[in-house]
Amino acid sequence: MPRSVSFLAGALAIAVLAAAVNLPGISDQPFYTKGEPREAMVVWEMAHDGGLVLPLRNGTEIPSKPPFFHWLGLLSSKALGSVSELSVRLPSAVLGTLGTVAVYAFGAWTGRLRSGALAATSLLLSFEWLRAARSARVDMTLTFFLTAAFLLFGVMDRAGVTRARLVLFYACVVAASLGKGPVGIALPAAVVLVYAAIRPPGDPHSLVGRVPGRPGEDPGPLRWRERFRSVVATVRDLRPLPGLAAVLLVVGGWYAAALWIGGDGFFVKQVLKENVFRVIDPERLDTGHVHGPFYFVPGFLLGALPWSLLAPAIAWWTWRSRPVDATTRYLVVWFLVVIGLFSIASSKRTVYILPAYPAAALLFGRVLGPGPEGSAQRRLAAAGFALGAAAIALVGVAGLLIASGLPVASWIAPRLEAHDAQGLQAAVRSLFEHRWLAVAAAAVSIATAVAAAREAPGAHWLRGTMLLAVSMVVLLAGVVAPVERGIAWSRSLDSFLRDVRTRVGAGQLGFLCTFDYGAVYYSQARFPSDGAPRCAARDAAGGHCRDHVREMLDEAACKDPARRLEALRAEGAPRHVLLWEEDLGVLAPEVDVVLRSEGSGPKGRSRMLLVERKSPLGA
Repeated sequence: MPRSVSFLAGALAIAVLAAAVNLPGISDQPFYTKGEPREAMVVWEMAHDGGLVLPLRNGTEIPSKPPFFHWLGLLSSKALGSVSELSVRLPSAVLGTLGTVAVYAFGAWTGRLRSGALAATSLLLSFEWLRAARSARVDMTLTFFLTAAFLLFGVMDRAGVTRARLVLFYACVVAASLGKGPVGIALPAAVVLVYAAIRPPGDPHSLVGRVPGRPGEDPGPLRWRERFRSVVATVRDLRPLPGLAAVLLVVGGWYAAALWIGGDGFFVKQVLKENVFRVIDPERLDTGHVHGPFYFVPGFLLGALPWSLLAPAIAWWTWRSRPVDATTRYLVVWFLVVIGLFSIASSKRTVYILPAYPAAALLFGRVLGPGPEGSAQRRLAAAGFALGAAAIALVGVAGLLIASGLPVASWIAPRLEAHDAQGLQAAVRSLFEHRWLAVAAAAVSIATAVAAAREAPGAHWLRGTMLLAVSMVVLLAGVVAPVERGIAWSRSLDSFLRDVRTRVGAGQLGFLCTFDYGAVYYSQARFPSDGAPRCAARDAAGGHCRDHVREMLDEAACKDPARRLEALRAEGAPRHVLLWEEDLGVLAPEVDVVLRSEGSGPKGRSRMLLVERKSPLGA
């Protein structure tokens, strides 16, 4: 079969596999965390006349991120007819699938076809990538366009700079910057400049910014003049003046428009909090997620499981193969620069380094495609496969035992925090309800994991990887998916807000120290379509529309029980109020409990109540 036909067949197979992993379940699983409904609220506001530049969540709150993901969510919602879990998650799923196919294409183009297949498979089935591809969050949008920019530079470095490639490169930088801010510009710039600075002169396989040298000869330590010449030549080839001018015109235009609309509030939240203090002083504006400089080392090893277990073999092979070829050198720079830049920032989350995962996956495929040379590297790779298979089999055994009725929750729950115990109980209950599916999936997963482990000592990397992939896909479909759905439905406020809107109708709702993004989203999504015009937040008395949920007290004042009573009794306060069950306390004599949620909220700690004041004026 011609290579071109095999290449296209492989791309199609990867696309089908990625769609089969990323799409199922994203339509019927409700929002149950804090992050997804927070972004869905922005899409909902855009779809209901809240503006496209800076729509305010719940009519009052400035979004935390630029709007490119939300624009994609709006397009998806328009195409599907409404804002829903599916329409808001679909952009991430589609971009995650396209990103996987792009990694396959680059890996197969720069190496063997099996190298591309190995890279795409390991990326698709890495925990962090999979989670981002199935979530209504901005991270996959940023990652996809950064990955596209990195891959385009890699293509230009091997095949030469053309106008079309440069336009696509800078368009990806624009999209990444409008997805999550200046990091969309900073990361590509850093990767390109570091790569140019360490590249040996005269590398025949490196066409961007190449400077004279002797191909094939070890240049020894590069002098600073040689590094500087390489950087200057690279920058010149990338035409930065028109390229960055276009980037700054589009991205800067949005920031200017948002600043005009949002004023100081926008400047503090999106410029200072998200892009300045999150890096240098997270506690100044309470950005959170403060961790040490080496936080991403274990974070990556866990997020890339089970493939990260082969990292020692890949790292050793790369080190022993020096001087490495231009593509391998570029992938190493890409991976290390992304990890290094995010490590400098004080605020850290494991999803931040998601743009490093495609580089790691391509290195995985590049090493295991032909197979690492040397007995030590082969033994390390075989050990990594065996450990990965053992980890998957262990999860399968746990699912098998729980689905069989073993009382795991009663043994472990007393040793857990309340929200973790709630999640465990929901997971166990869901697994038992789907026990025949879970038992069958766990059995198949264990069998294929064992088969993968048996392939590893013979260096059958492709067969071993495909068997591990089958084991993981079956485990995801039959064990992990029911667990996640069970936890989601045990915490989601979807059905509760449906009942609330049936009871309250078009009446104004209020939060009393209970603000929750999921409650706001589902309150809006379940709002009765009675034909009444929607009021814009700027025109409503006090800034509160009938389809927004009013916050009756700020966070600081909520700590004082007397202030809670005062807010409840205030003239003009909503008659129907939402609050957490644990906060009822001193308010109990003043209200009647009308409804109690089944879902326990994103933290799995408490039920939400709909209460009605005993007197409209609180008298």
